[in-house]
Amino acid sequence: MNLIKKIISFIIALSIALCSASIYAEPVSSSEPDVKSENVLLMDINSNRIIYEKNGGGRIAPGGFTKILTAIMAIEHVNDISETVTADSAAVNEYDFSLNNMGVLPGEKITVENLLYGMLLYDAGEAANALAVYVGETMDKFVLKMNAKAAELGCAATNFTNPSGMPDEKQYSSLSDIALIVNYAMANETFAKIVSTKAHTISPTNKYSNSRHLNNSNKFINSSSPYYNANVTGVKTSYVSNDDCGIAITYVNGGTSLLCLAASAKYRDGVNQANEDAKKLITYGTNYYTPHNIMNKDDILAEVRVTNGKEADRVLLVAPETLSVNLPKGFDESKLEIKIDSSKKAKAPIAKGDALGQVTVMYDGEKYASSILIADSTVSASPFKGVVNAITSFFTSWIFITAIILIIALFIVYTILINRVKRKKSYVSRFR
Repeated sequence: MNLIKKIISFIIALSIALCSASIYAEPVSSSEPDVKSENVLLMDINSNRIIYEKNGGGRIAPGGFTKILTAIMAIEHVNDISETVTADSAAVNEYDFSLNNMGVLPGEKITVENLLYGMLLYDAGEAANALAVYVGETMDKFVLKMNAKAAELGCAATNFTNPSGMPDEKQYSSLSDIALIVNYAMANETFAKIVSTKAHTISPTNKYSNSRHLNNSNKFINSSSPYYNANVTGVKTSYVSNDDCGIAITYVNGGTSLLCLAASAKYRDGVNQANEDAKKLITYGTNYYTPHNIMNKDDILAEVRVTNGKEADRVLLVAPETLSVNLPKGFDESKLEIKIDSSKKAKAPIAKGDALGQVTVMYDGEKYASSILIADSTVSASPFKGVVNAITSFFTSWIFITAIILIIALFIVYTILINRVKRKKSYVSRFR
């Protein structure tokens, strides 16, 4: 028992020491990124903490970011993305083809998948309109669903009036809200696969005799671009005008996962300032944080007493996976806290892998990460111990104890009353 507690204490202490090994190796730069976009936001995806922002909650025209929500809703509402859509004439003709498009024609038969690729890689707005009518029956009904979904995700500063991101004063959002939508969408495997694709080819349709080749407009995904970064996994560009460009990218490298957003950026002399700022945000984020290992898979972190176990009266709680958190470089060891919560006792049957506790990593009073703790072995229930425990539990329960106290109290009162009656009878008999 004492040996196990010593082992657990040693592992926790060793984990903290290892995390702190390079504490003063590389201090955090005090200078903020020199960004030119009007709105930027840099988030640590693992903890949802904002590392840096500039007008992150300010109103923006969502532009191409709108298609992120349109796409994830389409993915969630169709049975199979290989389904064929007949492009609605009114929906296609309603789009302003002076903006980005892939040339979808009224009546064209094209798969949901190809429309998704066109919309997310090529920023094709008419593809968004075609999908909206296919999924929602009408554009208006689909937009209602968009706003309901945005509200469900917690987007408090967002309103959509169309699925393509076409400029409209009544259509607005904020980078804080776009971050919620991006994180939600990237959790979907289909969406994540599409936005990480460098290029896509659409085979001939009933309206096109030749294939269409779509390169990803995200320069961080496009391997021929000077902005290309192998660690960028998505997500989407936005273009409203040369004075209003934007980009959303996700960056994953080891234990570091970043979401970089820029909006209201200018496009001048072939340079998109949103791309420039996103590049600076990646550099700032990777320099700001460094991953630290907290625990390894199968590390023993706690133990729980099993009241009716057949094979054992205790079970060890172990880490199901390696847990790593991003902490600021040069972090203060005294502000790092690892909390372990588990029940003091549990009842069998317990299966190996059952969640019986939780470990939480706190830094400077903020939660950085958490993980469940699982049983390291299976413990079946002992019928005999179960009966004994039930009997013991009954005789030690507050109901039983209260009942005994009441019985004793009533007996005492009864005894006192009987004695009083006896004394009274004795007193009366003396004077007769």
